[in-house]
Parts: sequence; C-alpha cells; structure tokens
Amino acid sequence: MGGRIERERDGRGVETIWLDNQDHRNTLNNVLIDAMAAAINEGSNDNNCRVIVIRGRGGIFCAGRELRDLKALLDADISLIQSTYHRLRLLNEALYLCRKPTIAVVEKYAFGAGATLATWCDIAIAEKEALFAYPEVRHGIVPSPIVMALNRGAPRKVVMDLMLTGRRIDGEEAARCHIITRAVPKIDLESDIQATIADILKGSPDAIARTKDFIVHAEDASMRSAMHSAVDSISIGLTHSETKRRITAFLAGAR
Repeated sequence: MGGRIERERDGRGVETIWLDNQDHRNTLNNVLIDAMAAAINEGSNDNNCRVIVIRGRGGIFCAGRELRDLKALLDADISLIQSTYHRLRLLNEALYLCRKPTIAVVEKYAFGAGATLATWCDIAIAEKEALFAYPEVRHGIVPSPIVMALNRGAPRKVVMDLMLTGRRIDGEEAARCHIITRAVPKIDLESDIQATIADILKGSPDAIARTKDFIVHAEDASMRSAMHSAVDSISIGLTHSETKRRITAFLAGAR
C-alpha cells in the first residue's frame, strides 16, 4: 500500500498531520487510516500539542477510500470485512474524542471517507470550489460511518439528500448544509486557517480540553442530566490555578 502520514509541529504547539498519497489523490488505505488515528491519539495526549490540523499534500484533501482495499474485501469473510471497517471506526473515534481542537483544511476534493474525515473534525474550512460527496450508495455500500457526525450538524433532509443521491456539492453549499464550518476563496484559505488557530491559542489549553470533554458528555446524555453535569463542569473549572490566573489578569487589565 502506498502513501504516508507526515507530522509537523511548530513552536506554538500546532501540529499538522499531512496525508500524502498523491498518486491516488490522497485516498485512504488501511495503513494510512491506522497511522492517522495513532497520530491524532498521540497529539490528544501530548501536553505540548495545542491544535491538530489535518491536510492533504499536493492541494488535495482526500478523495475517499482506496478502492483496491475494498476490492480485496469482495470475497473476504465477514470477520475480515468487519475488522477492516473497525480501523475506520477507530479513526473517527480518535477525532471525536480528541481533547485538542481539530481542524480539517479541505482543498479540491473530500469524497467518501475523505468527507467523513472532514465532518468528524471540530472545525472544517474549505475552498469555495472544493467538492464534497458521500458516494457510497453508488458502489453498493451503506455510508454508515458518517451518519452519526452528520446527524449532529446537518438537518435530516440534507443528510438524506446527500446519502441517498451521492451527489457532489461545492464548499459553499457544504457550509450552508452545516457539513463544514465555512468556505472561503482559495486566496484567503491560508490566512483564514491562521486566524482560526490564533483565536484557539488565546484560550486556556485546560479549559479547551475540558470543554471538548463536556460537549461529548452532553451529546451522549439526556438534556436534564447534561444540565446538572454542567454545574459540576463549570464549578470544578473555576478551581484550576490557570483559571484563577487568567481571571485575575483580565480584571487587572480592565481597571
């Protein structure tokens, strides 16, 4: 299997995870899926990592799953098929549970597993001309791994439209459908990414991690139990030394 995952960390703690499988439009294979999940989990547990940015080399985000992987499963036992898709589940789970903010930068294409990757990220910024699609049904595949992420953001009729037709939409429509955070002109993409990162870096790393933890908890809880848990979450947060330092500094500056 071709391609590789490359990691770059700058002095601010911003880690960029690059998908590099340019011979196949940065499609994901089993090796790349495992490597990306491992990189995200390592960043999540690294106190020196502040933000995780996911991009594709060569100006292409990800054109989906390598069909060679899927072809190898056509005559496989169900247990092998399940273990293969278990890999993708672990990648989606790594993104969903990551305690660091995750940003997808979508250029050119985000199809199938690539669109899934972008949708599971906390923030997804795309070129206006970038194309998105979930074409699995056209290959006879149920696009199950993406449904949970889409259901948390997009209206049901949008989900049905995209899942059942497999049609392509551009970045502007993807933003209107709440599949991504926003779409910007290609010329503005890099400056928008850096502005977003700069805003995240202004926040308390501990508060950001705990905020992400609580969002996951609230999504799994009933409204009533989540509202009770919110009291504990914010109360405990005020006991942290960094919180006390930041509030004291803010009040001092406001005088």
